[in-house]
Amino acid sequence: MLTITNWEQAFTAHEPATKVFLNEVLPPYLLSTRWFGAKSSKVKSYNIERSFAYNYGNNQIAYLLFVEIIAQNAGTETYFLPVCLTKDAADKKGILCPIVADNENYSLIDALFDEDFRNSIFKNILNESTNKLNDGTLIFEKGRCLRGYDKKAPIKSRLLNAEQSNTTLVYNDAFYLKIYRKLFRGANPDYELTQFLSEKSDFKYRAAFAGSLTWKQSDIYTVSLGLMQEKIPNQGDAWTYFLEQIDIYFIRMKNLHIKAASLPKVPLYKPINTVELPDLYKTLMGYDLLQKIETLGKTTAQMHLALFANRYDRHFSPTTFSSDYRVWLLNRLMAQLDSRYSLLEQNYANLNAESKEFADIFMANKETVTNYFLNFDEDRLNSNRIRIHGDYHLGQVLVNDDDFYILDFEGEPESTIRDRKVKQPPLKDVAGLLRSLHYAVFATIFNKGAGYDLPQAELMEAGGRYYRVAVGVFLKQYLDTATNGGLNIGYHAEIDFLLKYHILEKAVYELGYELKSRPDWVMIPLKGIMQILNND
Repeated sequence: MLTITNWEQAFTAHEPATKVFLNEVLPPYLLSTRWFGAKSSKVKSYNIERSFAYNYGNNQIAYLLFVEIIAQNAGTETYFLPVCLTKDAADKKGILCPIVADNENYSLIDALFDEDFRNSIFKNILNESTNKLNDGTLIFEKGRCLRGYDKKAPIKSRLLNAEQSNTTLVYNDAFYLKIYRKLFRGANPDYELTQFLSEKSDFKYRAAFAGSLTWKQSDIYTVSLGLMQEKIPNQGDAWTYFLEQIDIYFIRMKNLHIKAASLPKVPLYKPINTVELPDLYKTLMGYDLLQKIETLGKTTAQMHLALFANRYDRHFSPTTFSSDYRVWLLNRLMAQLDSRYSLLEQNYANLNAESKEFADIFMANKETVTNYFLNFDEDRLNSNRIRIHGDYHLGQVLVNDDDFYILDFEGEPESTIRDRKVKQPPLKDVAGLLRSLHYAVFATIFNKGAGYDLPQAELMEAGGRYYRVAVGVFLKQYLDTATNGGLNIGYHAEIDFLLKYHILEKAVYELGYELKSRPDWVMIPLKGIMQILNND
C-alpha cells in the first residue's frame, strides 16, 4: 500500500512514496497491460520523466505521468500513464494499488478507467482548451467535424476492449480517441497524416480528424498524447474479409473437384485486367471479390495522390531520391538483414522441416540478398518520394459496404519517430499490402487447411495462384489510378524495381516477427523472399 501525505504533492522527487511506486507498484502493472512494449527487456530502472497535475473537474487531481523505462542494454522508452484516485474500486479496472492519500483510503487507478477523467478530455477538445503544465502546455485541438457540436450534450464514454499498443476511448459511440501509450519527441505521424488527409485534402476514405491531445514544451518539442477520429460504420477489417473470401475459394475448389494444376498461372507482380482473367478464377474467386480488390487498389492510389498533391507544406511536398536517402535506407536494411540472419541461426532448431528447407536456401543466398539491397542507385530513379502510410496492411483497412477506409498511420513499430516520417516511394505501401495478401492466403491454409480435405502441397499451389491473381488485379487498378492522376511513380522498369525491392524489404522485416513469435509461420516471409530472388 502507498501512503502519500499530500496528494497535490504526489510523484515529486522528495515524496518517499514515489520510490515505492516505481519499484513495487509500477512494474507489475505495466507487465499486466497489453500496451507495454518492453515486457521482454531486462529493465534497469523505472523513472518518472515528467509528472503533471491535471484538474479534471470539481478539484479532482489526476497526474499525467511520463514513465521512463531504462533497459540494461541502455535502450530507453517512455510511456504515458495518467493516474487518479477512486473510492469505487469494486467496479473499476486498471487498479494499480491501494493508497492512503490525505489520510483517506483510496485505490490508485489508471485514470483512463475513470469516467470523469475520460469525459474531461472530450470537453476540453470541444472547448479547444490549453492548460499550462509545468514548463509546457497541454493543448486540446478540435477538428472540423466537431464544429457545431453541442457542448452541452451529455457525454457517454467507455474503453474499447480490443487493446494493443494504444488505449482507445469511445465517446457517444461516435468518436474514437486513441491514447498513445508509447511516447516520442515530435508529433506522431498518425496525428500528422490523419489531420492532413482529413482537413487538407479531398481524400474521403479515411476517418475524419476530430481532435487531438498534445503536450508542448515551449518551442522546443511536442509530444502527441492522443488522436480523436470520427467513427466509421464498417463490417470489420479487410484482413477478416479476405480470410473469409479465401476460405470460400478453397471450399469451391473442393466442391468442384478442381486441381491446382488446372488453374492457369498468371505472371506474378504484373497488372491484370479483370475482364481478361480466365473464367475459372471468376468462378472460384467470385466477381464481387475481384471488384473489391479493384476498389482496394484504386483507394490506395487515391490516398497516395492526396499525399502527393501538396506543394506548399514542406512536411508533405514530394521530393526526389538522393544520396542521403540511399545512405539512410541501406543503413537500416543492412542492420535489419544482419539481425534477421542472427535470429534465424538462433532459432533454426525450432523450425519444422519445410521451414528449415526455406531457411537453408535463405542462408545460402545471403550474398544475393545483400547485393539485391545494395543495388539501389538513386541516379536511375526518376520518381518522387512522398509521405506514406508506412505500415500498410489489411488490418489497417476497414470494409464499409463496397468501400474501403484506411486507418492507423503510425508507421512501422520498430522504426524511430523520425524514420517513420521520412518520405519514401508510395510503392512501399503497395508492397506492404501485397505481403499482407500473401499472409492471408497462407494463414488460411495453416489455420483451416485440414477442413478442405486436400493435401497441403495442393493447397499451397492453389493459394499461390490465387495470390497471383489478387496481386495482378490490385496492381492494375492501383497503377491506372495513380498514373492517370499524375502520381509520379516512374515508368515500367522503375515501378518493377521499386515494387520488388520493397516486397523483399517487407518480407525480411516480417521474418523477425515470425522467428520471435510464430516459428511455424516462418516459411511465409521466406516464400516471399524466394519469389523475389527467383523473379517469380
